[in-house]
Amino acid sequence: MIQAFIVTLREGLEAFLIVAISLAYLKKTGRHALLPAVHWGIAASVILSVAAGLLFAQANNQALWEGLLAMTAAVLVASLTVHMWRAGKRMK
Repeated sequence: MIQAFIVTLREGLEAFLIVAISLAYLKKTGRHALLPAVHWGIAASVILSVAAGLLFAQANNQALWEGLLAMTAAVLVASLTVHMWRAGKRMK
């Protein structure tokens, strides 16, 4: 139980940092019109996360879902890494 709490706390802090940095950037660059989109994104992500958690907790094949989600996460992280590796050369 404590492991799940620690992982959830860490992920929550990471999400908070991303949102805080995004909001600070938008405010600093004067793009205030995009702030509601960030707020809607936060609300949508919380709702979808709770719904997915409830759905997967009641699933019959919980191990299968865990494996599929882990593979999906690995593919997303790998594709982001490759993208940043390629695009990083053009960034200043």
